[in-house]
Amino acid sequence: FFFQAEDGIRDHCVTGVQTCALPILLLFVFTLINPSANADNQFNFAGSGLGHGVGLSQIGAKAMALDGKSAEEILKYYYTGVEIQPLYDWYDLKVNIGHQLTTANLQLTSATGFLTINGYQVSDRTMIATFKYGSNGITTFIRKSKALVATLPASDSVEINWSGTRFLPGDEAIVNFNPGKSIRYKFGQINLLVVGKSFEATNTVRLKDEYLYGISEVSSNWPIEALRAQVIAARTYALSKAGIYRPSCDCELYGTIKDQLFIGIGKLEEPKYGENWKSAVDETNIDSDSGLAITYQGFPINAYYSSSTNGMTESALNAFGTDQPYLQPVADPASIDPKLNPRYSSWTRSVSAQIVAKAFNLNDVSKLEIIGKRIYATSSTGKKISLRLETFRSRAALPSPFFTVLSNT
Repeated sequence: FFFQAEDGIRDHCVTGVQTCALPILLLFVFTLINPSANADNQFNFAGSGLGHGVGLSQIGAKAMALDGKSAEEILKYYYTGVEIQPLYDWYDLKVNIGHQLTTANLQLTSATGFLTINGYQVSDRTMIATFKYGSNGITTFIRKSKALVATLPASDSVEINWSGTRFLPGDEAIVNFNPGKSIRYKFGQINLLVVGKSFEATNTVRLKDEYLYGISEVSSNWPIEALRAQVIAARTYALSKAGIYRPSCDCELYGTIKDQLFIGIGKLEEPKYGENWKSAVDETNIDSDSGLAITYQGFPINAYYSSSTNGMTESALNAFGTDQPYLQPVADPASIDPKLNPRYSSWTRSVSAQIVAKAFNLNDVSKLEIIGKRIYATSSTGKKISLRLETFRSRAALPSPFFTVLSNT
């Protein structure tokens, strides 16, 4: 549902009230004539914000925290009619850390401890395990330098444990798992499972701490109340997904911006500020089996959040087509303040005509127009299709759904 900005804030959650011109402008029709007349054959857009704009605005939360507001005040502002209360969060979550893989590598990186792969023990940090998908399942090759040390039988599932966890006693170990990008893991266990003609990789971790310690959605140098608000939103989002198994990923949550960005132990290892995030997680834990969450009528909400908006958050109805009483528009002036949001208070983007046509499943697009909260495309044959602005934003890889179409010159 989200983008991740380069500065570490969600695209993956204010004081005063300020009206914003862009929502009013969206009530008008913006038209772009045939892009083929343009030598570059592309559509040009201008907008504000990063992400879908539903629920918590992270830039807005930071601004409110700088203004002295508490995490509870921030969350109650952005989520309408909610309460902040303890909920049971001692759940083991299966977090997908590698989707549709055909190969991945694993290595012990700590000076202490050991790991096991389907019971085969590795304690040498110079050894690398390579997992490869084949017609018989997942085959594990263990090498030291370039020399093959062992080949483990092909299997439809692989269980990886390392010492110092709840799953395997012993000295503390840290492993590096690389399905294309290396991430270090300290908690839980990793499982590989064949699904279709590839395999899925998951890290099973406890929600209340092991999972939340690894969430990387905002910078850890932000004000502590903004961090606490982010932790509570992240916990609540995970609670709303816990126990709902997704066979296609062998998981309950993706460890990417499809759900929430999870980077293993990387968040805690951030120089200078990693301890800030850990403190925010720990401070929102009420006791050994519960933590603060956002509720509506006693149940955890779908705690959507994103980086920033165009000065007004969006409703779930307009963005996703399903109304939620606690996901209603509120003013978000911090998002259009260039000092607070220098990269996304305003932006322009060009998108090729081919990508625009593909977004609408058309052979070509001769005209684009925005009416209300939908964007309409007309092909050269007169066929007309509309999409929600958020749907088009996602398909065209625009920063946000808060945009207008610019005429080419």
